[in-house]
Order: sequence, then C-alpha cells, then structure tokens
Amino acid sequence: MTSFELRPAIPSSESGRLRAVARRTLVLRAALAVALVASLALAFLVAHSQDVRRAPLVPAGTTGMLVLDLSASVYEGALDQTVAKLSGTDERTGLVVFSDAAYELLPPGSPSRELSSLLRFFKTGPLGTLPPNPWEPFRAGTRISTGLVTARRALLREKVTNGSIVLVSDLEILADEVGRTAETIAQIKADGYEVRIVPLFPSAEKRALVEQLLGGSAFLGEPEEENVTRTPGERSFTGVLPWLFLLTAAVVVALLAANERLLARLEVRP
Repeated sequence: MTSFELRPAIPSSESGRLRAVARRTLVLRAALAVALVASLALAFLVAHSQDVRRAPLVPAGTTGMLVLDLSASVYEGALDQTVAKLSGTDERTGLVVFSDAAYELLPPGSPSRELSSLLRFFKTGPLGTLPPNPWEPFRAGTRISTGLVTARRALLREKVTNGSIVLVSDLEILADEVGRTAETIAQIKADGYEVRIVPLFPSAEKRALVEQLLGGSAFLGEPEEENVTRTPGERSFTGVLPWLFLLTAAVVVALLAANERLLARLEVRP
C-alpha cells in the first residue's frame, strides 16, 4: 500500500457552489501567468537593447564622425581627453580634422581603436611640451563649416542612414562663417544626423552663438580638472539609470506579489 500525505481540507456537501469561484481563480491564474511571461519577455528585450557603454560620446546606434578642430587657436593637449575616451571604447567612428580646410583621416565605421595612434601627438612630455605634429603647416583659422561639410559628405558617401557628428572645437567661429555653419547644420539635420559638441573652453559669446544654431542640449561637458570629458548621460545620476528596464522589473515584481496575494493556497491548520 502506497502511503501519501493527506492535506487538510474543508468538508463541504455543496461543492457546486464553489465551481464559480474555482473558475474565476483559474481565469485569474491564467491571466497572471500570461502577464508574467509577457513582462519577463519585455524585460529581456529591454535589457538586450540597452547600450552597455556608459554614456558614449557617439550616440548609441549611430555611425559617428569625430570632427577635430586643429586651428591655431586650439591647444592640442585639450584634445587628449576626447580622443582617449573614444579610442578606449568599441565604438565605430570616422575622423575629420579641419582648420581653414578639412581632411578625412578615417572613413565612417572605422574601429575607434584606430584613434589611439593620434594620442601621442596630444600628450605632453616630461617637460610639459607637446611633440612635433604633422599638421603644423595646416593650422590656421577656424572654419567649422568645412569640417562639418566633410563629415556629412563622408556619411552620405557611405550611405549611412543613422549617423552622428561629434565636433571638438573651441568654437572661435569667424563672422563670415556664421551663415555657412548655420546652413551646413540645417543640411545635416535634414539628413537625420545628430550633432554633438565637445567645447574646448570657448568664450561665452561664441558658445552662445553656436547654442543659437544647435541648442544647448547638443553640448557635452567641457574637459574639467578631473580630466574627464562628460556626456549628457554623465551629468546626473538620473541620466545613467535604465528607467525603462527598472519600470519593467517593477511590473514583474508587482505581478509576482499579486500572484502570491490572490492565488496562494488556502492552508487549513488542524
């Protein structure tokens, strides 16, 4: 004879009256199960879609073009932070340098580690001096529009549909450059490309002028004393949090709590 443990039960001679309650419980159990599975699937998809990089300079999901201002008014050492930040990631980005004219050094989609070869030109030596660089004869005025035009043409040439441009400049824009820069920015936006700016300590007047063209949200943090180039997501704690994933996780916890509260077995104690 097989022995088994009998659970205490409530004797009833009118089990038919409980059928409606049992049916309602079954429907509720099935609905909660479907909701839980859907919430878990959503949480998985949200987690899978999150960019694991911490507030990247190049917007997530875009092919970037880094545009470096090498005009005579820019101190090369100030470029070190941005180039180092990009070269240490797995982002894919092209590179354009400009002064009065612009040159494409890396095409869109190049591994960002290729930028590391430039770092030696931006790091000061033991005596606080920079090494000789190959673009010294190239350095002159600040023609921001030429750099942006070259970056835009590179993205269009490679048929990039979701691109972005990161401009690193002191924004010493010339008076006759304002109209050309505004027109170029309008064309870039019409192509669906995003523009971000790493300002290299521009004057308040120049910064305000460029903000009128692009808006303040396009500006990333300036290189600061702690030697960090900050992105929009790094400016505040709330900017780093994956809010959609946290909300989905909260829904899963709430559904589990509802399951335990509404569908727990009724224990009959002797």
